[in-house]
Amino acid sequence: MTACRLHDSWTAIELRITHQIQFYNFLDPAPNDEKEINHATESYIMDSLEDMPNDKRGSARIILYLERTLYDDEEIRTDMEQAIHAHFALRHCSTNQKYKLSMSKGRRYLFRGLIFLVICLILSSIITSTYDQNDILYAIGQSFVVIGWVALWKPVEFYLYDRRDILDEINILTQMETIPVETRRWNKNLENETLVLM
Repeated sequence: MTACRLHDSWTAIELRITHQIQFYNFLDPAPNDEKEINHATESYIMDSLEDMPNDKRGSARIILYLERTLYDDEEIRTDMEQAIHAHFALRHCSTNQKYKLSMSKGRRYLFRGLIFLVICLILSSIITSTYDQNDILYAIGQSFVVIGWVALWKPVEFYLYDRRDILDEINILTQMETIPVETRRWNKNLENETLVLM
């Protein structure tokens, strides 16, 4: 089986955790089961899920391989499993809020852009019809058309591209809120197969 085929068959996101500081963001004062997880951990989980084929994402799960001292403490194991769901639930909430604010801002930008475009088209029409024999003024009049359309660049970019990116992120975070998480004791035989977060 080629590396590419093997990658396409994966549904498990595996991480090796040797110390809690690799897993948690210890600047967060919340209890361990509600604490924000480390940025490197979050990025690896998100990137791994995004790399999975769409038909495999629904069956994705997270496996935390813990060093013996972490695995033997049942409270630590439970807290880590719950922290993943709590972290991504909070991310989901904040991303939804970001989406609502972005939509509101996008509507304002679109409204302003359309008003500016109308003004530019009127100015262009006046200048080009009045000074159609003067090449310089005619060119200036035509430039207002270009400037007017350029003013719509930001709202169009948001509605065509940025909005879709935020919605894709929300879909992934929705899944991460309930993704199955399990902890396993680290087995040195897995050392070449599982990521070690540094």
